[in-house]
Amino acid sequence: MTKLQMCSVCKSPHFQCKVDTTERGRLFDCPVCGKYAETLCSPEIRVPYYLCSGVIRNHYSSTGETFELKRGIFDSMNKLMAASPVAIPDDMDIPAKADLILRYLRNETTYPGQQIRMETDRDYAIAFCRNQEEFSFCIAYLQKRRLVEHKDIPGSLAYQITAEGWAYLKGVGIETEDQGFIAMAFRLDESDELFAKGLYVGIAKAGYDPMRSGSKEHNNRIDDQIMADIRRSRFAVADLTGKNAGAYFEAGFALGLGKPVIWTCKQSEIDVHGGVHFDTRQYNIVPWAPGEYADLADRLAVRIEATIGRGSSLTQSTDTALEN
Repeated sequence: MTKLQMCSVCKSPHFQCKVDTTERGRLFDCPVCGKYAETLCSPEIRVPYYLCSGVIRNHYSSTGETFELKRGIFDSMNKLMAASPVAIPDDMDIPAKADLILRYLRNETTYPGQQIRMETDRDYAIAFCRNQEEFSFCIAYLQKRRLVEHKDIPGSLAYQITAEGWAYLKGVGIETEDQGFIAMAFRLDESDELFAKGLYVGIAKAGYDPMRSGSKEHNNRIDDQIMADIRRSRFAVADLTGKNAGAYFEAGFALGLGKPVIWTCKQSEIDVHGGVHFDTRQYNIVPWAPGEYADLADRLAVRIEATIGRGSSLTQSTDTALEN
């Protein structure tokens, strides 16, 4: 039976969610958060609601799959970042939030010149914004940079990616940022902790913004947005654990652009013959072991600073974020 009630996550007083109750839990369809499934025991949320909305909304936008709202998943910023399919922007990082809006428009666009409807009072979760005012501010930033144009459609707002916007998405003519691109497998048992406690923290400690490649697997072509992200990055960190084809491909693309690639891998796979592809065995790989992610973060930070130099980003590590 379908009924209407307030969203368990965003708790917006302006909208009611469509809720279907099943034997396993409840299925929510929220105008702000998007679609997610919740067990009958509602999980406790100990992080800002608007960030949780952003994680759920971007998960569905990236994968087309319903987000599983499990117990403990929003207990801390550490777990929140591990669950997110995209890097969560700092509160005042307007360019990063604007990038998420531009990527959303790209995903919704079938052909250049198409006008995409957006509702600022409900789509603000796409960019991890608190409300529609902040969302509109980020859109204005995109318009000022001539990456999108506003189009009038009766009864709604619409935006169109400009020619400059398409070039930006392809990474053509953009400047390199103090950013480290992370290429890794996302279906390993250790993936969440490896990302949140090891790779993310290590890159941040070296003074760079960690850029996660996303949770999609790649087959024959690499996603345009990932290519642009690699172009923007000063370097890439490629984790070879699990012989993930996407990680190898992304690392190869970075090398082709002349960008440094720092390699990591689970120690047990380095020790096994054939565990790492022979083309990469000659590189100095930073090994890691399950549960020892703080050590990995420290050694990765040292390797980055020794290879590229220290960055100037003020991005906090997950450890610091948890203290605030």
